[in-house]
Amino acid sequence: MPNLQPLWWTRVCWLVAIVLSRAPLGSTAGAADVPPPTPAQKLVRSQRVLVIGHRGNSSIAPENTVAAFQSAVEARADLVELDYYHSADGVPVVFHDKTLDRTTDAVHRWGGEKIELVTKTLAELRQLDAGSWFDARFKGAAIPTLEEALRTIHNGSIALVEHKQGDARSCVELLQRMELADQVVVQSFDWEFVRDCHGLAPRMALAALGKEELTEEKLDAIAATGASVVGWDHKHVGRAQIEAIHRRGWQAWVYTVNDPARARELVAAGIDGIITDAPALVRSEIGEAVPAE
Repeated sequence: MPNLQPLWWTRVCWLVAIVLSRAPLGSTAGAADVPPPTPAQKLVRSQRVLVIGHRGNSSIAPENTVAAFQSAVEARADLVELDYYHSADGVPVVFHDKTLDRTTDAVHRWGGEKIELVTKTLAELRQLDAGSWFDARFKGAAIPTLEEALRTIHNGSIALVEHKQGDARSCVELLQRMELADQVVVQSFDWEFVRDCHGLAPRMALAALGKEELTEEKLDAIAATGASVVGWDHKHVGRAQIEAIHRRGWQAWVYTVNDPARARELVAAGIDGIITDAPALVRSEIGEAVPAE
């Protein structure tokens, strides 16, 4: 019987055969190789609203100390947020303010005021009491290194690392050395830093922080960073802003929410993550809430 297939069909079959012959064994031709999500990516995409301890459990213990981080883990925080700078000798240390005055005895110890952290070595910073300002029970609490803080937090939770100062490479390399690059979320108000982290570690979970009005122009700028989370001042976030973030395929987180009524309002509006000084209180108020559709 003569071959009645048209010439164009023969050519299509021939091309398909070539593609299939070049596909790796066990793969589906034409399907992209999508690696499974990292532990951090899986958490970020969680179906429940994430409760994030701000500077640890900073309503219970002095912020950004080991005690605050341990308390946040015990409070079942999904993530534990911290801030870091580099000491004068280049060691990443956990601290929020640019100056040491508010939460240490630096002024009493050294005199003067507005003493910048980056002017002091790690050995000098280790001399400071970072706990007594909060409560006498925490007298002698030290400023932890970033590495110490990460080891504490990852004994039961996940770190949300907020960059305050320093280059992306040193951050990424530290996390890679500790084998935590795929387990933490890194965030910053410096979107260039976020973009640089993405360039160095494309699968790292990243968040772009911001404040004041959240506009489409700002979201366009965030799109260039590689971030999958937008973290914003809750005072400027409602249903419309959350929906705008979700349309981009990202998660919407807010800071810093300590009022239970406001937390419930944001959950009803579809928020994905709440950064709070009181993670146990917020957890008890919202439970295992799922973001609204």
